[in-house]
Amino acid sequence: MSNLSNIAHPPWCLRGPDCAGRNGLHLSRLVGTAVRGDEVIQAGVGLWRMDVGPASPTGLLLELSAGEDVERWPIDLPQSRALIRTSQHLLRHLTPTATHAA
Repeated sequence: MSNLSNIAHPPWCLRGPDCAGRNGLHLSRLVGTAVRGDEVIQAGVGLWRMDVGPASPTGLLLELSAGEDVERWPIDLPQSRALIRTSQHLLRHLTPTATHAA
């Protein structure tokens, strides 16, 4: 499947130098999730869309980093929705004391 040229960017697209380049990938700004700011693993979440085929795949972009090591994982829309539901379900099982345990 070849990349389709796309003049229109999604409203959340950063429109930077890497936007919709050779791979047709649009990225949003990442939103950090740090609560205290001193977490060992930093997590961020954003949006992505890739302009390929008649239906452009989209979803959440997860970025996990520890120091210099950064990993980015694009997760498609159905998996993103399932991840939200599953995370909420699992978090309901935590007690307030379990969230502070080391």
